[in-house]
Amino acid sequence: MTNFRQKHLILPAAVSVGVLLLSNLTALQSGHFLDMQLNGGVSFFPFAYLAGSYLAKANDSRMVKSVYLIAFTAQLAVIVSAWLLKIEENRLWLMGTLLCAYLAANFLNDWFVRRQNPLMLSFALSQLLAVAVFGVIGISVLFSPKEVLFTVFINYGAGILLSLLCVWIVFMIGKSVQRNRDTYQNDNRFYFEITQKIPGKLGRAGIIHTPHGDIQTPAFMSVGTKGEVRFLSMEELKSVGAQAMLSNGYHLRNRSVEIAKQGGLAKWSGWDGPTLTDSGGFQVMSLGSGLGKVVSMEREKEVVNTDPKDRLTTVSEDGVQFVDPFTNQLDFIGPEESMQIQCRIGADIHMAYDELTSLADSYEYNVEALARTERWAVRSLNEHEKHCDDLGYHQALYGVIQGGRWEDLRRSTAKKFAKMNFDGYGLGGAFLKENLGDILRWCNEELPEQKPRHLLGLSRPDDILIGTEMGADTFDCVAPTREARHGRIYTKYGNINIKKFADSDELLDEHCDCPTCKAGYTRSQLRALLKSENPEERSLYFKLASMHNLRFIIRLTEEAREAIIQGNFAEYKERFLRDYYGHR
Repeated sequence: MTNFRQKHLILPAAVSVGVLLLSNLTALQSGHFLDMQLNGGVSFFPFAYLAGSYLAKANDSRMVKSVYLIAFTAQLAVIVSAWLLKIEENRLWLMGTLLCAYLAANFLNDWFVRRQNPLMLSFALSQLLAVAVFGVIGISVLFSPKEVLFTVFINYGAGILLSLLCVWIVFMIGKSVQRNRDTYQNDNRFYFEITQKIPGKLGRAGIIHTPHGDIQTPAFMSVGTKGEVRFLSMEELKSVGAQAMLSNGYHLRNRSVEIAKQGGLAKWSGWDGPTLTDSGGFQVMSLGSGLGKVVSMEREKEVVNTDPKDRLTTVSEDGVQFVDPFTNQLDFIGPEESMQIQCRIGADIHMAYDELTSLADSYEYNVEALARTERWAVRSLNEHEKHCDDLGYHQALYGVIQGGRWEDLRRSTAKKFAKMNFDGYGLGGAFLKENLGDILRWCNEELPEQKPRHLLGLSRPDDILIGTEMGADTFDCVAPTREARHGRIYTKYGNINIKKFADSDELLDEHCDCPTCKAGYTRSQLRALLKSENPEERSLYFKLASMHNLRFIIRLTEEAREAIIQGNFAEYKERFLRDYYGHR
């Protein structure tokens, strides 16, 4: 159970147990009024209704059954103790009757509250059921009809008065809870809806709903590895149409406690929109296989892994032990550690821990690594469930599909993951570019349609359009900003090297609506900024070029979404790729 759930369970459980014990005392200690026996009985039950309603208002109505179970267990323990102490049978009968009345009335109240009925009506009808059970089953066998009617009347009257008080308390609590929930969207839930499909293909346009906002898909997630996109403010990131930011759990792991104290990644970073974190599986591969900072699908097939004796990682069933290249210190991350780190960072979407193989790894090693990733997926799910609500909002978990370039591995693991309780799926792995469409098709034909899919680490226009066509919903990659910093600029008619335009008065791309092109910066001006020895001028170039490239890729996903909705995606894809790749 998460810390958040524990905090919102203890008080209602204590109230429910206390109500039952108080009812026992008032029912067992009778008094007299006008020669008639008085009995408290179920008069205090409205406080138990209050506890259940509190959970519903806090958007945790699933906890109601747990609360009732706790109260039932406590009352049962009291009855058994009383029986062992040889309490008279009449009193044991009353105690048992009170338990029946409690369960019946509280389940009825929960049924009414979940259907948004007025609380006073819920309380009144639930109290009527409670006194009916208490009167008919309990005290009718012990007292005269006159005493039963009087007791029922007193209990119901007292209960109604307490109900009025409880409704007022719930109203005040509800206002307080609502103020907290207002900071999150979509009722603090994560879910996906499909808006339109590509006929005859796996692709679709949709909306991913998260506690920090919606993501209109297909969408590109800007990469802010350490909680920020280099050289861009959050306002500038929004100005290029960014909907979500991806950060890295591996790189933020040592700051995760600090991030949690500040309310999670969205608040800590200042982005305050949908966020996603990577598990660190790619960093494990990079430190181990040693294939660099990015996965290239265009490398030659005869790539070679780093010699095992020179690797910085050791993979075992428990997880990965590695030497941090920045501190030279030994560290360890397994599925549990990855989930704990990511839940402290608190993105809206997390990735399960996985082992990413390289292009040089054999089929046999991929079988071994994939089986380990599948076991790690189960452990990730179990640990994530413990902490996914710790920061007060629900954090989703994607399972990461591996399997290299082999259809049997891809399909088999996708089928297994489809049966697990993931909120969505990450499509990962190292493979050659010509295999992308087939690999995505193999995976997405097996995965449930109603859950979102994220294609990890790719941003080339043809990769995004093929990915969209084959069922990927979101994308990420560091390439747009990294290449911008090195002078590689994206345009409608292919990429250009800004260093070659010393005397050009052209805009970067006359078709572009990014802030850089709107401001009128020419190619020669930007080249001068890049070549400048003034650090401030170079930083300005990095910002302007990064905004341009990010806007180019984000606009591509926006146009692809619109084409899907309009029913002309195939035509759009053909036209875009012809323009982009046909003029080189």
